[in-house]
Amino acid sequence: MGYRNKSVTVKVPATSANLGPGFDTLGIALDIYLEVKLSLSENDKIIYHGEGQDTINQNIKNNYVYKAIQLLFEKAGEKSGVHLEINNNIPVGKGMGSSAAAIVAGLFAANELIDNSFTAEELVNLAVKLEGHADNVVPAVYGGLTTAMIYEDQVYYQKISLPEELQIIVIVPDFNLPTEKSRSVLPEQLNLTDTVNNLQRACFLLASIFNGDFTHINKAMDDMIYQPLRKQFIPGFDEVLTAAKSNGALGAALSGAGPSIIAFAGGNADGDSIGEAMKKALLEQNVTSRIYNLHPNQHGIHLQTESM
Repeated sequence: MGYRNKSVTVKVPATSANLGPGFDTLGIALDIYLEVKLSLSENDKIIYHGEGQDTINQNIKNNYVYKAIQLLFEKAGEKSGVHLEINNNIPVGKGMGSSAAAIVAGLFAANELIDNSFTAEELVNLAVKLEGHADNVVPAVYGGLTTAMIYEDQVYYQKISLPEELQIIVIVPDFNLPTEKSRSVLPEQLNLTDTVNNLQRACFLLASIFNGDFTHINKAMDDMIYQPLRKQFIPGFDEVLTAAKSNGALGAALSGAGPSIIAFAGGNADGDSIGEAMKKALLEQNVTSRIYNLHPNQHGIHLQTESM
């Protein structure tokens, strides 16, 4: 029971999923973070700061971090209150993997606190069951660009490291787009031609990044199936993509279920100009937004344990 005298701090990156054609498959970790500090206590005490605090603090025990901790404790037969400090810099409900980061943080922090009763693979599979899809969970844990596969209810993945100098500009509109709403417009059946086109583009995108050849990723990120249906929820979506590419972006796409939009740029590009152009395109539709100038996170989750 030595774990009762220690605390665990976990830092989990934001993620962006799909990257155009890689629906529920591709995801990338970004250098903006959710940080959680956890220790055992007689009674629950939860302190939440940062993005989403006004909404989340209204029902703090319903947040994903706390629920994930309690689920793992239940599986391990642990009964205890928790002292939980959450500092979140990931926009909530914006298609940047905030729920995946929260679930991953809760599970891995709880596991570390109880002396690693579960393997990382078990935690990832549990996180995917809670989250519903692997494309955000896997890069949040392992970092980099990942491609995830579910085979007989088990999660498998491959990771590609990204150039350190790659710029990732994310424009975050000042409205939420619930994943349920974004998924509600997706078709139950797909046209074979569109499916083949998307498979070609997803494979081409992965190969381009693996080889460091970004020449045609603007074409590879041009999703044929999901973005055309989802962009109706984002005023000026096409104009934002055009603005990004016109100002030097290598490619751009909806981030996850949206409403955020992600753009890739090389190390010599003017990321500030790209972000401002994207922001201006939204503003012309009377939508205000925030710009995040980011880079890939290569390492994923970071855990640190301290004696108390």
